[in-house]
Amino acid sequence: MANEIRFTPTEKQKEAHRLLKENRQVLYGGAVRGAKSYWGCMEVITLCFQYPNSRWLMLRASLPVLRATLLRTFSENFLNKGFDIYVKDFNQTSLVLTWNNGSQIIFMSESYDNDKELNRFRGLEINGAFIDEVNEIQEQTFDKVVERSGSWFHSPRCPTKILMSCNPSQNWVKQRFYDKWERNELPKGVAYIQAKITDNPHVPQDYIENLKLLPRYQYMAFVEGDWNISIKVGGEFYKCFELDSHVTDTEYNPNLPLHISWDDNVNPYLPCGIFQIEGKELRMIDEITGVSPNNTVKSVCNEIIRKYNGHKSGMFVYGDATANKEDTKLEKGYNFYRLIIENLRQFNPTSRVLASNPSVVMRGNWINTIFEKNIGDVVVKIGANCKTTINDFVLLKEAADGSKLKEMETDPKTKVRYQKVGHFTDLFDYIMCSAFAYEFEMYQRGNVVSSIKYGQKHKPSHTY
Repeated sequence: MANEIRFTPTEKQKEAHRLLKENRQVLYGGAVRGAKSYWGCMEVITLCFQYPNSRWLMLRASLPVLRATLLRTFSENFLNKGFDIYVKDFNQTSLVLTWNNGSQIIFMSESYDNDKELNRFRGLEINGAFIDEVNEIQEQTFDKVVERSGSWFHSPRCPTKILMSCNPSQNWVKQRFYDKWERNELPKGVAYIQAKITDNPHVPQDYIENLKLLPRYQYMAFVEGDWNISIKVGGEFYKCFELDSHVTDTEYNPNLPLHISWDDNVNPYLPCGIFQIEGKELRMIDEITGVSPNNTVKSVCNEIIRKYNGHKSGMFVYGDATANKEDTKLEKGYNFYRLIIENLRQFNPTSRVLASNPSVVMRGNWINTIFEKNIGDVVVKIGANCKTTINDFVLLKEAADGSKLKEMETDPKTKVRYQKVGHFTDLFDYIMCSAFAYEFEMYQRGNVVSSIKYGQKHKPSHTY
């Protein structure tokens, strides 16, 4: 029966097939319409025919999505194209397909919301699996699939294989596969292959041209497969932040002061944002993420010195007001900001840390209004190079009380719990509320500050 199988894979699918032969786990993904689901179905069918009595799982996050996507792809492109003659039985209740040679495919949904203990995977015996859109399932579910794969012993010499498809995401899939692939650190037996719409010759050119009408960053993420771009999906704290409006290329101007803002935090990194202000336009030109063992004030300051050595136009320091106190972790008499100022004394820094942090809800409403309509004539531009900051703006969610949702995560190696996102947006808030203190005060009073009123009747809280 295996000799009768006839597929016509794309060049990219042939490359993925070669990688699957050489590895136990292959992630095939990166953009929309890359024929990823088709590839997964094709590979599983091939394995079923090549190894009689083998058993394979095909998984998606939910049952409705499974029926609307993966099952539809399988039926329309394979069963309805002649492969139905090899089917012995396809139980539409259990969603188990049995081929004439005894091999089986189990179509299953993760359904994590209804089964957080993953009970449906207990006792599951399979040779391997295809997880379609693996970025939509939980990491613990993936680990459970790995645990169950290879536990079916009724198909002699059948290898253990786990196939995955995905689109770019900002979750465990990026950290576990893509980031390690970029650093050439994927473990032996694991491979990643990038698939784009241009790798699929069956997509009409008219559809490709239509996609070019998408906003720039959506196109970069979904069509070009840029893993470093996050796209808004709803529920964001900074709901008026727009990638196409507020992200641009920014350049360092040696004739303007440097404004640096900090979040007193060391896990998962010690963050520092570098800004410049011209008139009432705040431009973020750089970000520094001090990751362990460089998550110390001295290390981050050394990086600032390396990048801006020779800067003669002054420096202002902003940050979390709660860190403006003597710190028991530091030498007696020192606090977080005194340490920063001493390490950066060659720039003649001046502290502009507020006495207390403003209300999260109030400052959030004000900043969202600035993003929406430049209230008080304040303009914000975030440098396209500030990837972590941009992701913070997009990924940070709003809590039920209107504050920031502090989602926590545990480092699997150190067991340290930390806030997943929001550190750079916190330090952004701090510089906004200090550098534009007058505008913030007027907003809280309900007054709209125009440039004419500002210039004629009022003086700013700071000169830039």
